[in-house]
Amino acid sequence: MKSFMESEYKLKVDPFDNKVDLSAPMAGRKKEKEAWSQIIRQRTGQRGNSFNFVIGDYGFGKSFSLYKIYEEVKKKYENVIPIFITLLPEDTIRKFGLEFIQRIFSKFEMKDFKRILSKVRKEDFDHLKSLLPEPAIIFEKVRKGNDLAFVFLRGDKVIDAKEMHALGVGRKLDSTDRAKDYLLSFLYLLKKAGLDSLLLAIDEVEYIFSQMRGSKISLAFNTLRGIHDLQSLELGETANMIFFFGISIDGWRRLTVDLQKREKSQGGPIQPFIDRKDNVITLEPLSKEETKELIKLRLKQNRTTGIVGEKPLIPFNDEFVGYVFDLTKGRPRDIVRRCDIVLLEGLEQKITLITVTFAKKVYESHGLFI
Repeated sequence: MKSFMESEYKLKVDPFDNKVDLSAPMAGRKKEKEAWSQIIRQRTGQRGNSFNFVIGDYGFGKSFSLYKIYEEVKKKYENVIPIFITLLPEDTIRKFGLEFIQRIFSKFEMKDFKRILSKVRKEDFDHLKSLLPEPAIIFEKVRKGNDLAFVFLRGDKVIDAKEMHALGVGRKLDSTDRAKDYLLSFLYLLKKAGLDSLLLAIDEVEYIFSQMRGSKISLAFNTLRGIHDLQSLELGETANMIFFFGISIDGWRRLTVDLQKREKSQGGPIQPFIDRKDNVITLEPLSKEETKELIKLRLKQNRTTGIVGEKPLIPFNDEFVGYVFDLTKGRPRDIVRRCDIVLLEGLEQKITLITVTFAKKVYESHGLFI
């Protein structure tokens, strides 16, 4: 049996679903968008890697902004490969650097590797093989469509001795230092394939604090610093990496105040990590006009097709916008949640206009602050 929303409005998905909808249109954030666009323009193809941070309180759209950075690069930059990942998986971390680099590789399908590596000349592979022979062998096999080499690179399973022999390499990919060699090799091959940069939009940096304890936290940031500093004068020019880290205000404070203070007397890796930052983009609350824009965009978007229409599903007045803005203080996640509840009730009751009076009744019935 079809739901009311599907039968009456041809919608299979709620336009105000309060789960993060990364495909939704962006409201506001013009200043922030220009900031990250400028970083991408300036850092693409440059020597050296770039650390940038997107900071915001919970519900302010860090994940959404990072995904929009990923989308922008994917659409506009043919010479940049973007990747969107969370910093840590839910499973227990054993070797942070190794697993982080393997998660980068896991974002590529076999067809992606083959498409990229097919553009690399034989002499460039030969040069890599003279300096880093085992990574060169693995990437060469991946280029030819070898499934075992593909699995080895991504860490999808444990490789046994017989399989290692078949691959033609003597050392397993089981340490951070070895993984760095493979990442550096990949950056070299990207450059030789005509790709200038690898952009990494990395969400939820604060997970480091919840999943690690004591010295392991500092070691994780030290590993990231080491990845930032990857280079080889003998290997020659490589694609650079442009990092965008999403982190909460609390996580940023713990990183830049608490950990730095703890390490001030004895030294440690946090200050060198912070010293490598290029830019900080802070997500502020949405303005009243931006709040109105967010409501309008969400009301117009048909989730079945993804197309933003001309008219909202249910009209609303400016008084309702001001009311939602006052309640939410411009926090995007709260705006979406409030509108979700009002829209569902409005569709079921077949109202013709969303007003403050109607919204108050809905919020009261759901036990929400009014």
